[in-house]
Amino acid sequence: MNKRTLAAVVVGATALSATAAAAQDSSWYVRGDAGANFQSEINGARTAKGDSGWTVSGAVGREIADGFRAEGELIYMQSNAKNGSSGDLKTVAGLLNGYYDFNRQGAWQPFVGAGVGLAQVKVDGGPSNGDDTGFAYQFKAGVAHPFNDRLTGEIAYRYLGVNGVEFGSTLNRIRGDFSTQAVTVGLRYKLGL
Repeated sequence: MNKRTLAAVVVGATALSATAAAAQDSSWYVRGDAGANFQSEINGARTAKGDSGWTVSGAVGREIADGFRAEGELIYMQSNAKNGSSGDLKTVAGLLNGYYDFNRQGAWQPFVGAGVGLAQVKVDGGPSNGDDTGFAYQFKAGVAHPFNDRLTGEIAYRYLGVNGVEFGSTLNRIRGDFSTQAVTVGLRYKLGL
């Protein structure tokens, strides 16, 4: 079983568990967001850089207690080649995240979070065409606004990193750490009664 399949199985198992528990437990939720990513690059002896692009993600999570939440998330990001120097940068990631929500009874609720998992980074086109999978991590911060008891809107900043990706031909080998940043807007919906 490759790493990408393993990440999909972990997120899928989390989603199935959440669906089964949601009928009795209102602490489960689903979340989706979309936005723009920027400063995508693979740093190393030879680099690949992307212009601004776009990102979408979906997650299934659970409020634990005292402002803490945990979730499984799938992310897709894409950015065009910067100045046509290399191929487009594309990233698919599966992460397990933890969050802390502040001011939970207020109209505006700041939050911070972090996650770990696996991600595939791909350069699509150009002389260094290829992909690799590595350990991924992210840091998030944002603010949420509840519209009602079930629906909450979010605005968030995300930093995503992937360690030690390597691909491409001998002459055009890319080796280094991938990083990108994103700003997203999204909705979180509580399941259950």
